[in-house]
Amino acid sequence: MYSRDEILKNVDSLYNMWKKGSLGGEIMPEDVNPHLDKTSKENYLYFTLPMALNYQRTHKLGLITDEELNKNDVQSIVVDKWNELFKGTKYKPIDIHTPLWLWSRNDFREIK
Repeated sequence: MYSRDEILKNVDSLYNMWKKGSLGGEIMPEDVNPHLDKTSKENYLYFTLPMALNYQRTHKLGLITDEELNKNDVQSIVVDKWNELFKGTKYKPIDIHTPLWLWSRNDFREIK
């Protein structure tokens, strides 16, 4: 796991890469509703899988450890870590959602 300063530096870089368009488009999966049957398994997966992948992205960024990634309460751990990381900064957890998603869609290209 990286230090708070290292993670914040990467968050800043990733955010700036996104703002400059270096990570590609801005359309998120949850912004494009495929109008599946609301009771279907496919609809459930369509809207929940991106959030599950977010845990992998935050792991790749260094926010959580290998052990934390595999815990049953990884969602709570990630929420707590983002809130703690962003205390006293200009960021809220939602600010990094799109850049993280686009970063993963770009095969986690090097953060500059």
